[in-house]
Amino acid sequence: MSVVETLTLASEELSVEVAARRGGRITRLTDRRSGREWLIGPHGTGARAALDVTYTETDHYGWDEMLPTVDPCAYPDEPYSGTPLPDHGELWSASWEVLTQSATTVHQRVVGRRLDFTFQRLLEVHGPVLRCSYRCETPVDTVMLWALHPQFRAVQGTRLCLSPEPETVLEGDLDHLRPRPWTGVLEVDRDVAEGGDLMLYADPDRAVTGASLTDPSGDALTMTWDQGACPYLAIWADRGRYSSGRVIAIEPCNGFADDLARAVAAGRATTFAAGVARTWWVEIALRSGRDESR
Repeated sequence: MSVVETLTLASEELSVEVAARRGGRITRLTDRRSGREWLIGPHGTGARAALDVTYTETDHYGWDEMLPTVDPCAYPDEPYSGTPLPDHGELWSASWEVLTQSATTVHQRVVGRRLDFTFQRLLEVHGPVLRCSYRCETPVDTVMLWALHPQFRAVQGTRLCLSPEPETVLEGDLDHLRPRPWTGVLEVDRDVAEGGDLMLYADPDRAVTGASLTDPSGDALTMTWDQGACPYLAIWADRGRYSSGRVIAIEPCNGFADDLARAVAAGRATTFAAGVARTWWVEIALRSGRDESR
């Protein structure tokens, strides 16, 4: 199928742009009612995306998919024991095939290079909602960590809320995670030092099933996901360390935490059974403050 490099899916309320071959990256997520752009844009060219390039050395922006790990590591067990897994996984630097497309949908497929898997994603726009349906198959039992990595653009005063609201979250690197009280909201300007970033994880034993970003204008984004398939949640907030503006990434995932080998050792990883298609979903719903004010 002949495909242009950038595909646009649109309804009256929502417009989504996808870099068709470049990692299937969603580059724009725009509320057409208010003009609010929810994804951070490019902030430098950097290194060319490739399998063993460090993610933050490239022009990373928008929304990527991470599989089979987030942090680079060696595959921990058979049948790929010792195989090096790249930073932020294989998908973001791969060329994705477009299977079908329409004005409101695009169905894509990508195959693994280090591990043997076939990953598919169907994007569907319905009114103010973007639904992402995933399917992944492997010929042998394979443990893999999938995580969403949407770099949402926050403005001054954008508030992140979680549902159900936890009492505490975990903060720090994987060697030194420590409890941190959850104050009910996260705001980049209040909670992240200028020029820094912040990594948080929901308690792996207490499910968070949804998250929302709300601007002072009333514009809002709400994310829900398949809790049965993706029981864990990470949150990354950046205030200029890696990005050109304020960023809040809401990252549902199927393992805890970002390193596949560590997730396996902790018994918090997902096995994709040989020949069995594993499916899951994520939904994004937008609300326009302009509509709320009428």
